[in-house]
Amino acid sequence: MTQGGYPSLLRHILEGKEYMPLIRSRDVEKHRAQWRALIHDLSACPPKEPEIADSFHTQWHVSGHRIRELVADDDLLMNMLWVWLPRYEGPHLVLYRGENRDRFQGGRIGTAWSDQRETARMFASGLNNTGEGGVILNVVAPADAIIAGPSEHSANWLREREFTVDWRKLDKSKIEQIQFFTPHKR
Repeated sequence: MTQGGYPSLLRHILEGKEYMPLIRSRDVEKHRAQWRALIHDLSACPPKEPEIADSFHTQWHVSGHRIRELVADDDLLMNMLWVWLPRYEGPHLVLYRGENRDRFQGGRIGTAWSDQRETARMFASGLNNTGEGGVILNVVAPADAIIAGPSEHSANWLREREFTVDWRKLDKSKIEQIQFFTPHKR
């Protein structure tokens, strides 16, 4: 597939469009099938231009959680991220993640980790503090589990310093739960 094969879906990512209308749609399964086809095809077709790669990297840090929710296939998504994100080249790192306790207990850890505990705290106590609550996770991530380092947008604008991690390559027994947050009252 060429990158023009799915111009509207790829443009959707690169232009930072909204995902919730698709996720909340009555046709969500149709959208999900289209997005899975795109992600599958992108896995075999790396970005051809540096500008597309940079834009994708930025938008992954902005909307990765919504893309993950829409695609609903972590293995497929992580396989594509190895192709589309710039390769991390560095040592192993101590990383933190602000995760949802329900997802963590179900073995579905997200890909966004930070070398800053405060960033993890923000997500564990905020966006991911639903259901049973939030948790800050800590791990020494081997370099071969880190797909990409922070984009310029993540490091200098959002200041989250988001590393994209393939949690399939982490030793789950070494992931520590270091702080819990009770769920927000609704």
